[in-house]
Amino acid sequence: MLNSSSSAGDFSLAELAGAALRPAAELGLLLGDPVYWGWGVPRGDGRPVLVLPGLFAGDGYLQPLRDWLRRFGYTPVKSGIERNPGWSNELILKLADLANAEYRRSRQRVTIVGHSMGGLQGRSVAEHLPHVVRHVVALGSPLAMARSRLPGTVRMTAIYSREDRIVPHPAALERDPRAKNVEVPGSHIGLAFNPAVYRVLARALAAPDREVVNA
Repeated sequence: MLNSSSSAGDFSLAELAGAALRPAAELGLLLGDPVYWGWGVPRGDGRPVLVLPGLFAGDGYLQPLRDWLRRFGYTPVKSGIERNPGWSNELILKLADLANAEYRRSRQRVTIVGHSMGGLQGRSVAEHLPHVVRHVVALGSPLAMARSRLPGTVRMTAIYSREDRIVPHPAALERDPRAKNVEVPGSHIGLAFNPAVYRVLARALAAPDREVVNA
């Protein structure tokens, strides 16, 4: 018979296993959800969407998101990050150069969708280039770390989950009163595969630009 300390340890292992498997289950739900195949998704206008990975991750796991964006009329752009090192001024400058290049190529302002640390990094790019970045959508990002207010020409949407154990509520909320904070159920990693997130993205991507003055 297990003693009480063994039972507690087994329960913790079960929780860890469940947390590890949950993103895979969320991806399975996404692939079977009508939103992933176009139900209620407005057609895009070809505008570039720069997709940024989370801490210690690269572009690979965000392939389903980029596929979805391409399928519905947007131009997904890889970050080129093999392993996100966290906050780095050098990386912010590289991402800013990438956003600027896409802006010049497409002649359309860029949307940035960033998961976890990628959302905070995308927000910083928008601070530097408000005439280039139209909208930042942060998925479970540590926005409490942000110190500057976004320019008024940049839309900001923060999608968060109270079940997130990596960036716990309310650290993922955008404090700027002009921003939109949207709660969804789900895990931190699974925000990249969450059908509820994709429904919010479909609406956010279709929102009109805010006017740029003297850009």
